[in-house]
Amino acid sequence: MQLYPLKLVTVVGETVIMNDIAQEGLKLGATGFTLSEVVGQGARSARNVIDTGGTKTMRVEFVVSMEVAAKILTHVSHNYFEHYACIAWVSDVQVVRGELYTG
Repeated sequence: MQLYPLKLVTVVGETVIMNDIAQEGLKLGATGFTLSEVVGQGARSARNVIDTGGTKTMRVEFVVSMEVAAKILTHVSHNYFEHYACIAWVSDVQVVRGELYTG
């Protein structure tokens, strides 16, 4: 079994922006994404701990090269951080079938 070193970019934020971020990630070079609703608490308040019909929180994840990870993180930080509750980070991962993630 061969493992391929890649990056996992994770963005957590308000639902209203997450579909756009997912599509923009594809335009920036990601070959796919995973989008899911999440529950949590952080610096900008608790989200979804009690469903009050308010703002929902979602997570989008991309497995990409470092070059694409940098593009996605730069785009998200420049276009969303100032106006929306969101956070983004990158992690090292090793994946099987890595050729699927490098387009």
